[in-house]
Amino acid sequence: MKAHYRQIQPNPDALSLLRTLLASRGEFVSGSLLASQLRMSRPAIHAKLGKLREQGFTLEAVRNKGYCLIKEPEVLHPDLLNYYAETVGNDFEFLYFPVIDSTNSEADRQLAGGRKAPFVVVSSCQTQGRGRMGRVWYSASAENLYLTIAFQPNSPPQQLQHFTLWAGIHICRSLQGLVPNASLKIKWPNDLHCGDRKFAGMLTEAKLDADSIRSILFGIGLNVNSNPSKYPGEIRTSATSLYAIRGQEFSLNQVAARVASATNAAYQTCFLQKTSEDITTAWTPLNALSGKTVTAVLNGNEFTGVACGIDPSGALLLTSEEGAVQRVRAGDVTLKK
Repeated sequence: MKAHYRQIQPNPDALSLLRTLLASRGEFVSGSLLASQLRMSRPAIHAKLGKLREQGFTLEAVRNKGYCLIKEPEVLHPDLLNYYAETVGNDFEFLYFPVIDSTNSEADRQLAGGRKAPFVVVSSCQTQGRGRMGRVWYSASAENLYLTIAFQPNSPPQQLQHFTLWAGIHICRSLQGLVPNASLKIKWPNDLHCGDRKFAGMLTEAKLDADSIRSILFGIGLNVNSNPSKYPGEIRTSATSLYAIRGQEFSLNQVAARVASATNAAYQTCFLQKTSEDITTAWTPLNALSGKTVTAVLNGNEFTGVACGIDPSGALLLTSEEGAVQRVRAGDVTLKK
């Protein structure tokens, strides 16, 4: 029997109310103005504000001054997701599930059910989160972000080869603005690192016809506000979070919108050719493996060499002790101890 997961729908009236309150953050907005803008009675506005309080919003009400939004909830919220998506220019819908098996799996089900891409599936908890090569992705913390964006490019299959790399570049650049004093890097081909610790993993899954890409599911698990000291033992010393990097918590809803916008920029770069950048040049300053000795495993064969960037196809370049250059187009890459 197929599991059914509950989606929390955005509320258009609540979103309209939040637009006004968030645009006037820190200032009071009169109840009469809210009633006029939303074309509702004052009692109806009061009731909707009460609902927002129940959902974790902190609101101050002062007679003859109105209402002031003091604090947003610390958890994902469907109306905030769509509000912040608007602020960064995204016009696709966010579908929020408190619990899901996998955001990639749900996005695939949505496509199979006829939903048109692009759209975003986001959740506070995955029960079957996965990474590359079938690895399990720890996804139990509501302090982190689990998100998938679906696209339907109808483009030649060869255009897919750079997509995950461009997504990593755009997302890494975007998140760098949140942690300006740290250096965020990409470990080829799909992990985001700060120092020697991983804080995000990306997974691209695609369905292809003979001559075109039917759909792309780009998933990312991003450690945002979690404390690495509470991670499972097997990843406690190798993983980190934006919170641990910066020493402060972030708005999950704003981070989700930022990541979705960056992924959309990568899609336009890769499939709509909206860039003048060369991928090897864009990759170089973000390369976490640069100058390091790594081992690549492909089809049971092991190659060891010094990582020296990527070629125009996106393949990782390894230079052996003898000076020979090996191109790694797929496979598992680990730093040599």
